[in-house]
Amino acid sequence: MNVTNEEKKQTISIPVAYALLAVTVLTWSIGIVIARGVHQEIPPIGLSFWRWFVAATILIPFTYTVVFKNIEFIRNNLFYYWQQGFFMAGGGTLLFLAVNYTTAINVTLVNATQPILTGLVAWIVIRDKLSKYQVLGILSAMIGVSIMVTRANINTLLNLDFNIGDLIVVIATIFYACYAVNIRRMPKEIGLLPSTFIIVVMGTVSLLPLYLIEDNFIRPTIFSFKLLIVVIVLALLVSILSLVMWNTGNSRVGHNRASIFVNLFPVYSSILAIIFLGEQLFLFHIVGAVFVCAGIFLVVKE
Repeated sequence: MNVTNEEKKQTISIPVAYALLAVTVLTWSIGIVIARGVHQEIPPIGLSFWRWFVAATILIPFTYTVVFKNIEFIRNNLFYYWQQGFFMAGGGTLLFLAVNYTTAINVTLVNATQPILTGLVAWIVIRDKLSKYQVLGILSAMIGVSIMVTRANINTLLNLDFNIGDLIVVIATIFYACYAVNIRRMPKEIGLLPSTFIIVVMGTVSLLPLYLIEDNFIRPTIFSFKLLIVVIVLALLVSILSLVMWNTGNSRVGHNRASIFVNLFPVYSSILAIIFLGEQLFLFHIVGAVFVCAGIFLVVKE
């Protein structure tokens, strides 16, 4: 009875959940822009490992009491937490890696398939079916994404050259889809923030072997003040804030509705470029954004 009352107190409204999901994608967009800006100076796995490590360190003072009190419960559910850490940290690392091999257009287009892949994973794992409105919404959002990233030029789409980087994005998208579908199984007994901390720790542990291989045999991470600032920003913005918001919003509205918000990526990217880089606003920006927003509306109206 106490758990039920606590859950009721912690339940947020549907509009707030959607707002959290929208802001989450904004933080992801900023994170990708940052990663793309430093990828020539900081290796992808090193950047990902250290931002997860710093995120775990930041969360320790806020979670250690609950974690130590529930260590037996956590041990019993450790495989679940490891799965989520593996999927989330792995997906983010793969995206950081992909920007070294492919274009921003390809990354955005391939990433736009996440709602479909989430629906497919949900159907395979838990037999959860998409409604007709959700299918229409996903298609509308994908059209909007295509219009924006190709600047409404069909030749751009026809002339795209897909490569190993795009395959990496597909794998990253599958990782994110698995994470989204698995959120509904997250134990509620210890609270959202301690669960997030354990997921972050598991993600860090999962990345450690890959980081050691990259650092010793491929490309070492050179420590600098710039690396410190970038890692702290990514840890706070992408590894902590966005993860808490995504978990909260996803658990409230479900994986299919949550995943459609991923298609806000190009909308946010365009807005950021117009505001901070002085790029112009064109008609294709508006038309694409309308299709994306219409797709989101169709998915969430169910």
